[in-house]
Amino acid sequence: MNIVKRIIYNYGIPIIGCLCHNRNRYVNVIYYHDIVDDKGYSFMQTNFELFKKQMEYIASKGYETVRFDDLKTEVDERYDSKRIIIAFDDGWKSNYTRIYELMKSLGLKYNIYLAVKEIGVNPDYLTWDEVRKMHNEGMVGFGAHSYTHPDMSDISKIDLEVEFTKADAIFEEQLGYKPMDFCYPFGTYSEESNEYISSHLSYKRIYTSRMMYSYRQNGKLIFGRNGISNDESFGVFKAKLKGYFNVWRTIIR
Repeated sequence: MNIVKRIIYNYGIPIIGCLCHNRNRYVNVIYYHDIVDDKGYSFMQTNFELFKKQMEYIASKGYETVRFDDLKTEVDERYDSKRIIIAFDDGWKSNYTRIYELMKSLGLKYNIYLAVKEIGVNPDYLTWDEVRKMHNEGMVGFGAHSYTHPDMSDISKIDLEVEFTKADAIFEEQLGYKPMDFCYPFGTYSEESNEYISSHLSYKRIYTSRMMYSYRQNGKLIFGRNGISNDESFGVFKAKLKGYFNVWRTIIR
């Protein structure tokens, strides 16, 4: 990113987003992947000390953090400037071993979308015992993230029985309930995939990785989300936390 683009991204977008702030209608979502002790990289790996600083900021500013389980009514889903969903994609081991005690100490709830095939199998991912412990203690909510983590931009190429039916059956067997929240692997999707999932599947909320204003489709919530990059400034983090970067999709379209 050259210096002009960086200035626009770091300062211009937050200003425009602030001016358009009233377009946020639904609870704002930020998300991460793996939390690591080394320097971190982009959206996929976040340095623990940086993450800790961000979470301490959220706690110090009095944000209410919610689990998916807390979104019981449309009122619960509405935007509030001091209400946030903190989410993690995939189900990396660090989502328990590295941050669980920190989040408990700060009183911050969070959520994890599970790539089901990896859970309890891949040593870099969570075990089902860890998943149940976090959920039963009331700190962490869980959502679906498919079985094999495929690109869903072309829904016709997806094995629906495996990615949805099989994944959700395992999820329900392990946790005792069906997932109501689904996040696209890689965050990629198409209007066709949105239409199919919102029309034919039982999820109440569908999460993309686009920085955009969330909206309803076929009675389901299609969420925009703000990925938190290890390489961005703390000012950008604070702007994403406030929902200012949700204007991004509007601008680039």
